[in-house]
Amino acid sequence: MNTASSLFQEVSPETISQLFAAALHGEPVREAALLDGGMFNTTYLVAYGARRRRAVLRLGPVNRERLLGFERNLMRAEEYVYSVCHSLGLPCSTVLACDCSRSLIDRDFMIVEYIPSVVMSEAGLDAGRRRELYLELGGYLKRLHSVEGESFGFVSRILEGRRFSRWSEALCFEIEDFTARLESRGGLDAAEAKAVRAAYYGSAALLDEISVPRLLHTDLWEGNVLLDRDTLGIKAVIDADRAVFGDPDFEFASPWGSVPPLREGYGLAWPPDEARERRMRLYLAFYLALEAHVGLTEYNNPDLYRDRKRQLMEVIASLDRRAGS
Repeated sequence: MNTASSLFQEVSPETISQLFAAALHGEPVREAALLDGGMFNTTYLVAYGARRRRAVLRLGPVNRERLLGFERNLMRAEEYVYSVCHSLGLPCSTVLACDCSRSLIDRDFMIVEYIPSVVMSEAGLDAGRRRELYLELGGYLKRLHSVEGESFGFVSRILEGRRFSRWSEALCFEIEDFTARLESRGGLDAAEAKAVRAAYYGSAALLDEISVPRLLHTDLWEGNVLLDRDTLGIKAVIDADRAVFGDPDFEFASPWGSVPPLREGYGLAWPPDEARERRMRLYLAFYLALEAHVGLTEYNNPDLYRDRKRQLMEVIASLDRRAGS
């Protein structure tokens, strides 16, 4: 279990029973087992009701003061994205209840239908089958990206009323948050934080060439893809809580989005021209800054922090060199 995370905290069987009784109209809990997996939420597989139906209970993080700003409304964002995916016919989780009132427990929580499956990262796939699945996932993203928004930014922010008319404004707002939090905890010194921010503010015109905000998953890696145990076909893509309305290239700039068959299945033109390549390096730096904060502040993972900080400063330095050439 991921007990090292500062955000992880188990709850009692009585608490789980109370949540299910309140959220699912008195359905009694028969059994609950803690699941391994992500380090952000604390997750249980729960059997409930007279027919012992199964559902997954996801409890939001404790120590919320450690969270990045956009991470404070993630369950509402995930609920929204799943509703969009259902309307598009894309395989995803079905939400049974989502409560962010903190009236029952001092944490957000979500209950979703259990999907009998195997996680793609643990399915023992051969190279051919893995390629086929990535091609299919590229098509999945293409359909998701067809959804246009009225403003830019994390869905979690937008649902709170924080909207950005320009792509640069959305990214700079988050980078200010990331670097301020890293600097306050000693993760970046003042000069390093200033250099990261300057890269984004200095590229505002380039970023604002993106004029249409499109819905992006941003966390599509093998651990978030559920497969049928028998056919190894895709049953669901999950964990859409970090969804963003922005540039589709932002999806593919992450370390997990750079898989060639994923880009091929999407139909992404490659290699990018100089402007797109610079934007994608800014996007990569964004992910690295985010993960540096996560490693340092949220997950108690100093190796992740050090690795991502090193990569972040290397990317920022490369952007400076190219700008000066």
